[in-house]
Amino acid sequence: MSPFDDPSRMGGTVKPLVQKPKRRHNLDSEEMRARFTKLREWFDQESQRQAANRFQMALDCDYYDGLQWSEDDAQVLLDRNQAPLVFNEIKPTIDWMIGTERRTRIDYKVLGREKSDTDSALAKTQLLKYLDDTNKARFHRSHAFGDAVRAGVGWLEIGLRGDPTEELLFVRSESWRNMLYDSNDPSLDLTEARYVFRWKWLDEDVAETYFPDRKHIIRQAVTDGLSITDEDDEDVWYLGARVTAPGQDFAGVSVGRYAPIDHAALAWSRRARVKMIECWYRQPVMRRKFSAGDFIGEVFDSANPEHVAALQAGYSVFDKLEMEIRCAVFTSAGMVWEGPSPFRHGRFPFVPVWCYRRQRDNAPYGAIRQLRDPQDDMNKRHSKAQWILSTNQVEMEEGAVDDIEELRAEVARPDGIIIKNRGKDLKINRDAQLAEEQLLLMDRDAAHIRNAAGVTAENLGRETNANSGKAILAKQEQGSVVTAEVFDNLRLAMQLAGEIELACIEQFYSAPKVIRILGERGAAKYEQINRFDPDTGQILNDVTATHADFVISEQDYRSSLREAMFESLFDIVGRLAQMNPQVALNLLDLVVEMADLPGRDELVARIRKINGQRDPDADPTPEEMQADQQAAAQQAEAKQLELDRARAELDQIKAKTRDIVAAALEKGIKAGYASMQAGQVVATMPAVAPIADELMRAFGYQPPTPAGHDPNFPVPAGATAPQVEFPTNTSPMLPAAPSSPGVDAMEGIETQRADGVQPMQ
Repeated sequence: MSPFDDPSRMGGTVKPLVQKPKRRHNLDSEEMRARFTKLREWFDQESQRQAANRFQMALDCDYYDGLQWSEDDAQVLLDRNQAPLVFNEIKPTIDWMIGTERRTRIDYKVLGREKSDTDSALAKTQLLKYLDDTNKARFHRSHAFGDAVRAGVGWLEIGLRGDPTEELLFVRSESWRNMLYDSNDPSLDLTEARYVFRWKWLDEDVAETYFPDRKHIIRQAVTDGLSITDEDDEDVWYLGARVTAPGQDFAGVSVGRYAPIDHAALAWSRRARVKMIECWYRQPVMRRKFSAGDFIGEVFDSANPEHVAALQAGYSVFDKLEMEIRCAVFTSAGMVWEGPSPFRHGRFPFVPVWCYRRQRDNAPYGAIRQLRDPQDDMNKRHSKAQWILSTNQVEMEEGAVDDIEELRAEVARPDGIIIKNRGKDLKINRDAQLAEEQLLLMDRDAAHIRNAAGVTAENLGRETNANSGKAILAKQEQGSVVTAEVFDNLRLAMQLAGEIELACIEQFYSAPKVIRILGERGAAKYEQINRFDPDTGQILNDVTATHADFVISEQDYRSSLREAMFESLFDIVGRLAQMNPQVALNLLDLVVEMADLPGRDELVARIRKINGQRDPDADPTPEEMQADQQAAAQQAEAKQLELDRARAELDQIKAKTRDIVAAALEKGIKAGYASMQAGQVVATMPAVAPIADELMRAFGYQPPTPAGHDPNFPVPAGATAPQVEFPTNTSPMLPAAPSSPGVDAMEGIETQRADGVQPMQ
């Protein structure tokens, strides 16, 4: 310090320099050091535990890539001037499974939990499809499925980008070689897993830029890059190595003249790099939550005045043990970052895509694992057949030729000339039959590979002994059934990944946004989400306001079965059209809906519009509801008219019935009156009765049998015939005297007309 800067010269005092103590980083606390130790132990434990199976997974991938000869076996072939040829029957089999997934990619949709959430669910579906396009998610899913089929497990990552100029949510695949998971968890969705690890190798300067406050930790973990074992550490065992004995999981890299991988290209690197390990883990915590009221299920926050007011108002709370998801990033030297998960879905951001899992220890393996033995046998059978056909055996007596080496060279040549000594026997043996048998066994190996994988020759489109179309379809269906578990696991992975994507949308996509949706014919449509409506003051298509459910569509499941059902239904409707075309026309939309055709939904919609039909799964529009009301009113009016018409017809029938009854009554009265007159005639003139009977019989009257009352003239119960006193004098010439002088011949007659009866004089 300069004297001119000394405050004591002016009578002042020099303040001593006090160095502030350096603040200790929170990651260097005892708690974080202990946590780092625990995470590192978990990582080392899983690395050791899964090393053997990961070696086998790497071998499975090598077989797919054609690296199928061990260095020792290949060197034996090279020493006898024979190339180690590979006849890779595994690759087309696996490619069929991968190609099937890419040809029939699974569709999905979002469904609201309430009827009022329909519009919001539709907006979320469109947003998910937009994110699929921008993130190229379908290709990442296919890549993860390819890893699963080849190695046994693939991984999908769903996360957030920190760059505001890019899309916020991303979906991408992650190599199984960079992942470790909790092997104690038997579940397919990692709900019981305690941790998941993912690591990456970064250049030193890149890592320090990411974590500038932990540069000293990063520098301690940097490798010099002079050895392959520095960067590939736990993965060294599969580089060119092979299983050499039954039960041996892995072996060190052998040294020989043949090597399928150029180790020198990987061994030397001057780049300073550091291995960054990312760990997502579950930490048990005790949380106090509301058990009732508006905040039910929410964690009590003492800094939230609404929570405090609710607690004072009497809302009950309870303590609950939960597993909080946290994330840590560390190197071999220490922790560089640690914090809680930013996601509220309560899951790891990684989704496994399984192929198969071993029952004994839940270790994953792919479709190649069961095909390696027949593939090895197939390659060696061909090499043996080639060796047999390329070599000859010579059987001769001693002294048959002067130079053995010259004989060897001539025998090996197809145009060789052999001069043998006179009197000596020399015979050349060529065992072509043995070579043919080796080739037959080779064909059996190829057939076994296809059958074991469930990919038949019919699936591959090769010529087989199946001649009819139904036989070929049955063989293809057999292949689909054998590989059903693999594709079902893919559907589960898509379901889990879709649920995580949907949860991230409902949590983070709160800003207004315009999304582009591509239709089936490539036409672009633009939709707005979270748009503020100034007229109503509400947010339209708010994707964060409600929760919805992610659903995998069934339209691509068992496509061959759907095709068979479509053909059967089409045949039935075709037969109905010959008998009743209108019925077939009304069923046409259901037939087309079963077909797997581009633009199928539009075809079905147009058919229903032409037929006046409605989509049974869609809610009616206001116009359709009004039309339904009008149709219901017209139907009710028509029904009332029909009822009135029926009543009028009934009244008419009743009136006719009354007329008939009246006419019958009148007829009966007239008949009764005529009978009474006839009775009078018979009574006054008994001799007429036999004549009347004969006339009645002539007119067709049949007297009752047995004799009695005539059923045509019923007599009321209790009625008795009147007692009539007939005159004793029945002679018409001498009439009886009247009983009284006031009674004349017209007594009892109501009508004053001649009835054919002459009064007695």
